[in-house]
Amino acid sequence: MSSEYPYDAKQKIEALIETLETLTKKDPEQEIQGIALPVLDAVIESVRAALPGDPVVDAVRSIISADQIASGEPVRAADALVVAKQLDAAIGPRPPLAG
Repeated sequence: MSSEYPYDAKQKIEALIETLETLTKKDPEQEIQGIALPVLDAVIESVRAALPGDPVVDAVRSIISADQIASGEPVRAADALVVAKQLDAAIGPRPPLAG
């Protein structure tokens, strides 16, 4: 990882996790559809840009890709939650505040 912590990507992935946890509590089989699909892709892309070459992030790109989304294949919220949590783990915890 670079010397600068990816705060922006961390914030996005945490918000995605929160949303996906809410969805999966209501219905574990809920599919991500409509405008949520490009948002999911954008969050994954922001983490990919922050962690280029990370094996977890690279694996996620092959599982949930823009092509898969464009093909109309359903993406279950539970599956996306697993992916989001792995991306969050790849970013790691926020560094302690200085001072």
